[in-house]
Amino acid sequence: MTQKLLKLSGIGENRLHLAWLSSAEAQRFVDISTAVINDISVQGKFEPAMFELELGAVEETLKSETIRWMVGKEVKLLTKGDVYGRKWEREKFESVLDSVLDREYKIRLIHQAIAAGFTSVRGISSRIGMDMKEISYLLADMEKSSMVEFKGHENSIPVFGAL
Repeated sequence: MTQKLLKLSGIGENRLHLAWLSSAEAQRFVDISTAVINDISVQGKFEPAMFELELGAVEETLKSETIRWMVGKEVKLLTKGDVYGRKWEREKFESVLDSVLDREYKIRLIHQAIAAGFTSVRGISSRIGMDMKEISYLLADMEKSSMVEFKGHENSIPVFGAL
C-alpha cells in the first residue's frame, strides 16, 4: 500500500524496497542489497524538499481512519465475507482499496496545500497539478467533514482554510 501511495504522489514506488530473508540467507542479502543500490543509483538522489506536500499527504493518508478500517477488514471480507455473508474476491477488494487510497490521498494532498498557503482552487491546482473540478468536489466533502472551511472571497475568488 505504501508503494501505491508513493506512486500516486509522484515520488515513485521504487523508492521503497521490502524483502524478507533470514540470517541464513547471506547470498540473498547480498543480491537484494546490490539490486537496491543499483536501483537507487538509476533513480538518483531523492530531494525531500521537492515533495514536502506529497510526503505529508502520504503520511496522513496512512493514518486515515478509512484506510485503517479497510486494511483491518481485509481478512474478514476475504475469508468470512461482509455483513451479508458474501466473500469478496481479492481482486475486488484491492480495486476498492485502490479507489479509496486514491481519494484519501487526494484529500490529504489538498489539505496539505491549503495548510501551505495555497487557499484558492486555482492555487491548489497549480501547486499539486490536480484538475480544478476534482478539487472543488473534494473540497465540498472536506468541508462536510470539518477538514477545511470556506473563509470568504479575495478579489471574487473563494478562499479556503485548513482546520
